Amino acid sequence: MYLGFVAALVTILLLCGMSFSLVTHVRYAQHTESLTRLTTYLIARDLTQNPETLNLIGRRFGVSVQVTGEALSSDSILPGYLIVEETHPDSMKVRAAFPGTVPVEITYHTAPDSAAFMSRYGEVTARSLLAGQAAETIAPLIRTLSGLSGYPLQLLSADAPSTAGLIRGPEGLSYQLPVGDGQQILRLGPVSAFSIWSWPALLVLALSALTLTGLGLYRSVISFETRLRKLQQATTRLAQGHLNARVSTRGQDQVSQLGGAFNKMAEHIQRLMDIQREMIRAVSHELRTPVARIRFAAQLIEDTVMDEPFVTKQLQGMDSDIQELDTLIDEILTYARLEEGGPVLDFQQVNVAEIAAQVVGEARPPKDVTTSYAGDDPVHFPSSEAEPRYVHRAIQNLVGNAGRYASSTVLVTCTVSDDICRVDVEDDGPGIPEEDWDRVFSAFARLDDSRTRASGGYGLGLSIVRRIMFWHGGRAMVNRSESLGGARFSLIWPRKHDDSEPDL
Repeated sequence: MYLGFVAALVTILLLCGMSFSLVTHVRYAQHTESLTRLTTYLIARDLTQNPETLNLIGRRFGVSVQVTGEALSSDSILPGYLIVEETHPDSMKVRAAFPGTVPVEITYHTAPDSAAFMSRYGEVTARSLLAGQAAETIAPLIRTLSGLSGYPLQLLSADAPSTAGLIRGPEGLSYQLPVGDGQQILRLGPVSAFSIWSWPALLVLALSALTLTGLGLYRSVISFETRLRKLQQATTRLAQGHLNARVSTRGQDQVSQLGGAFNKMAEHIQRLMDIQREMIRAVSHELRTPVARIRFAAQLIEDTVMDEPFVTKQLQGMDSDIQELDTLIDEILTYARLEEGGPVLDFQQVNVAEIAAQVVGEARPPKDVTTSYAGDDPVHFPSSEAEPRYVHRAIQNLVGNAGRYASSTVLVTCTVSDDICRVDVEDDGPGIPEEDWDRVFSAFARLDDSRTRASGGYGLGLSIVRRIMFWHGGRAMVNRSESLGGARFSLIWPRKHDDSEPDL
């Protein structure tokens, strides 16, 4: 992670440096162009008026001048624009094509700096500007050329506290020359010296740094968020029983380390669950053989001592205990299968009301308890997606549980909406205290009231119901029956099964 941070920082610094260098180069070209624009125009104007004075103009200005031809004006340079090229630290080449003048190429033999340029070309530029001008035409000419010049042109009164020549002021460098009879002074400038640390450059540098840093942080945050989301999805899948859920651990940052810790935890959990399942299966299957042998021996003894009432009674009790043990083994195997990482469920379009009515018809409650179906008519009941064997088992467990604790009545109802299917099983027994509503679905849970082993059951029936609803994407709940006063168990699950899995 440290190397990645250093690489990102170096990249940002390089990009900021490139941006700053580009902006500085553009500003420097604009500064040089503003220095040379007026002088270049005056040379091009004089050459247009008298092409024969090419050498004379070059000597007067101290430059090398060349008329470049019309092709250069139309193809390479836009009218009114200058192309400045620094050919040497102490010289620069300028090409220009002003409207109404011939295109020229001028080599200025001085450094492209305001102080050096104004010192060498300020006076000759000012005198060339005033040459041949009457006093009354100077002011209009100055106003006309102010828009063309790259620096201010001003006519000042001679009474102002100013002197002729090169002037250095707080705003920059300027050149002043008396006009006519000395009553006025022409000022060229001021021109500020070029500085790479001007506010536009610093602003561009700051914006570039902020933008690049923001983009880098955004990319890092998006990457972290994506990887954390995948870790969350894997955690959700693991919580849903998909014990093979894993995440990618590429890299050495904290998220990768967290993913590695998650994978180790998932592998440990999967190994423990595999050991637990294998042990439960082995124990349950191994118990079936001695149970079958005991049952067979008890039947043989019962056949040989039919005339002994006491022995017959004891054998019937043994047979009842063996039946309970066999049922317990079946419950343990069913619960273990539902606790595995996703049983194979064959979802079908089924009529849940018909299943509930079938369970009611198959129920064998105590003699003083009546079990009845009181829900919507099964004939016209809408179909829902479910696994019929497991839904039958869940309703059967609830009906059997209610029959054991009911005083006289057990009611089963089914309802359906656009998205949800619901089954309620109510009884008029003592009910379940509210503080035990969550605990009652735990495996082998025992309550302190009448719902104890004396009433039958093994503490696995409701746990199996809860797991069946879990794999259906629903839930099992318990509360108090408003109509009968006892307990009401409710099964709720979506009518359409969503078997999509998160993309890791």
